Amino acid sequence: MPPRNLFDLFDATSLLNLERRIAEGRIPTADELAAVLEANSAEPLPAWFSELVVKSLRGELKKKRGRPKDDSPLSVIRFQLAKAKYYQYLDWLQKRELSVGLKGWAAVRNQSWWDGSPHERAARLVTSRWFRHMDWKSFLNRVSSS
Repeated sequence: MPPRNLFDLFDATSLLNLERRIAEGRIPTADELAAVLEANSAEPLPAWFSELVVKSLRGELKKKRGRPKDDSPLSVIRFQLAKAKYYQYLDWLQKRELSVGLKGWAAVRNQSWWDGSPHERAARLVTSRWFRHMDWKSFLNRVSSS
């Protein structure tokens, strides 16, 4: 059955919208299921929706644990830029360590990001500027896994 109008595709209580969100991997909450059920109770409900409600009532409908992954294009671009900056800082710090050492000048010596080995310092620099919500260890884990 083709959508009747745009409202069917984007309304919070639309079966088509719910089906699209599930296909994207978003698991509905019990409140969302109740709202969809209430709004569509006058018409026959599809079998997939009934199965979804049964799973929810039995407690078998679970979301993935942890923070949801942010795959927005802006987030991906921002991470790639931060990763490139990390490698620039790392290269600079490694060269500096070989030539004059990492003691640093007085202005940066007492800064929190001017501590540790070159890869730690590079990660601290990047997270202090690009990812204030993330600690430097998490950033390095994400860099190594990508």
